[in-house]
Amino acid sequence: MKYLIPVDSSKAALAPIDHLVAAKRRGAQVEALLLNVQHPFSRRVSALSGEADREALHAERSRSAMASAIELLSRAGIPFRAMTDVGSPAERIAALAESQRVDEILMGVRRHPGWLQWLLPSMPRAIVALTDVPVLVLGRGGVGAAQSYLLWASLAGAAGLCALLLSAD
Repeated sequence: MKYLIPVDSSKAALAPIDHLVAAKRRGAQVEALLLNVQHPFSRRVSALSGEADREALHAERSRSAMASAIELLSRAGIPFRAMTDVGSPAERIAALAESQRVDEILMGVRRHPGWLQWLLPSMPRAIVALTDVPVLVLGRGGVGAAQSYLLWASLAGAAGLCALLLSAD
């Protein structure tokens, strides 16, 4: 089977690699297409820099983001191609999945607490809305300390605001 694995520099993005390694151990024929999508530069940056410089920076960022995934796939002996693109990540992932005729998109995501999921956009949902290629989402990691701190800081701030309003009366 041919899988598209969008990767960034996060450890959570490597979860699909572990999934493919396990599938290969079970005897499945797997092929990976790694993709890193870089956001385009703003108009101001584009006006102040040359196209070659912007392309070189995008390529450097993509190489850095994909380095761990490439190393893991190489060590596991899984055939792969690494590709980069520039644009809206959800749109580019969906378009590449269809043009390359992949069987499935594997996405590694970091788990977030429920309240934070309402604030953050969901990349897998955006991709599902743009393509008929199946998307498998693999969660990795627990709720981070910073996210827990944000929750308690928000609650403390709300309680402080309520106390201030009550004392003003």
